[in-house]
Amino acid sequence: MHFLFPITGRLAFGHRFRKRNWLCGLVCAGVLLAGAVPAQGDDIRLNELMADPASDWDGDGVFQFRDDEWVEIINVGVAPVSLTGYRLASADTVWRYEFSGTLEPGQMKVVYGSQSYAWEQATGNPAFGLRLTNTGGEITLWKITGGTSQFLESYAYLDHEAEDNRSSGRFPDGTDAWHIFDALNPYTGGTAPFGTGCNPSPGAEVICLVPTEPSTWGRLRARYGR
Repeated sequence: MHFLFPITGRLAFGHRFRKRNWLCGLVCAGVLLAGAVPAQGDDIRLNELMADPASDWDGDGVFQFRDDEWVEIINVGVAPVSLTGYRLASADTVWRYEFSGTLEPGQMKVVYGSQSYAWEQATGNPAFGLRLTNTGGEITLWKITGGTSQFLESYAYLDHEAEDNRSSGRFPDGTDAWHIFDALNPYTGGTAPFGTGCNPSPGAEVICLVPTEPSTWGRLRARYGR
């Protein structure tokens, strides 16, 4: 992780992501999550997402809002993990995608809305893509083992995170602190999570190219209106 931008007083202490507890997730999930139990100590985590794309992120040559949304996961463990059975669901509690293949330690894997849509069609699920709303929403990560649904975690993002070409992600990768990667659409507001000046990084680690400069308390107060 290349951490080259100035750490402000707010960023220095980090901001834990807003995660609803698993009990709420089960209550909200309805029939999809029947028999679900919480998974403990799983090494696959949500890592970054973009809910309001404004560019061709999936690389098919065409910008399409549904197809260019994306969600990234990461393996925070020390051993390879088979991704069979790892699924995403959005706040409407419908399966959106099941990952496949193997994820090495420290590696990320991204799914685009176009891949989600194709998977939904192939598996007979309602076909909407990832369906990440751009006024704030939630994405959840699950693991299906032997017919049992295990809730791993969720991330609830706010409206200011879901603006054109802003992504939200853990920084450093795989940790508890979530920030906004807003190099393409800077965020200067006073509501956490805060902007970093970093570029969104689907499928790769975040590399910040913003030059480091010292920050003073006066500058912090001016920036955040405190």
